[in-house]
Amino acid sequence: MLTALHIQNPNYFKTLIPVLHRYFLDCCWRIQHLIPQERLRKGILGAEKWIDGKIDDEELNRLNWFAEAECFAIDYAKTPEDFEEIQKLIDGIEELQDIGFEEAKELLKKAAYFAEISMVYPKINHAPFVKSLCTSQFLCPDLLREFIKPDFPRLLN
Repeated sequence: MLTALHIQNPNYFKTLIPVLHRYFLDCCWRIQHLIPQERLRKGILGAEKWIDGKIDDEELNRLNWFAEAECFAIDYAKTPEDFEEIQKLIDGIEELQDIGFEEAKELLKKAAYFAEISMVYPKINHAPFVKSLCTSQFLCPDLLREFIKPDFPRLLN
């Protein structure tokens, strides 16, 4: 739905950016069990503070830098120590206990990138990043209904 709206009515979609930013961050909290890394969680909290005007762009960018490092730690793991750290994350998440390491690692990576991109959503203008948010498996349709009340006559014009 979000992707279709972005394509079919980009001007209306742009008016939703502040609302969607909060929505994406709330979706992060719904999957917080898949985001155990402290620096990612601090980044999500920071993005909420940024929305409320309690921190500036520089601080959000600093928090994002650390959050992105958490994503890279999963995505670019190469050494046995890297894989041990990922296994520790997996071991702490009940939902991941019955799936293989690679599948669990992939889910953690997707959740980490979802959180990191959600943090800076209003600052990204690259279609692939917007598309990745709008098509993420971590979106909650019920939550979206709470955030967006479509104005169908306006959307059809």
